[in-house]
Amino acid sequence: MTTIQFYKTMSNERQPLEIEVRKWDAHSFTIEGVNDQLERLLKEQKVIRTLALRHNGKMVRISRDVRLKARKDINLAPELETTSTDNTPVHGTTFEYEGLD
Repeated sequence: MTTIQFYKTMSNERQPLEIEVRKWDAHSFTIEGVNDQLERLLKEQKVIRTLALRHNGKMVRISRDVRLKARKDINLAPELETTSTDNTPVHGTTFEYEGLD
């Protein structure tokens, strides 16, 4: 049973971590809301073998061997510019990361 659990852990580490983002650059990305998996990776300082960032369902950036180094809570601007009361700012989280090359 231990061997099977070890195999699952290894296979999960090889899978790309795909994250839907609102904004991104070479050293950070912003998501809507909170992502428990990213929070855990930041806390444990684990290396992400392949980080794949998506925006509107399209791949926008792939980074290899990165570690999350910081986070901050932000309020994102609404998607649509209207006067509707339903169009309130959305809570988001920005993560900074570094390459380990």
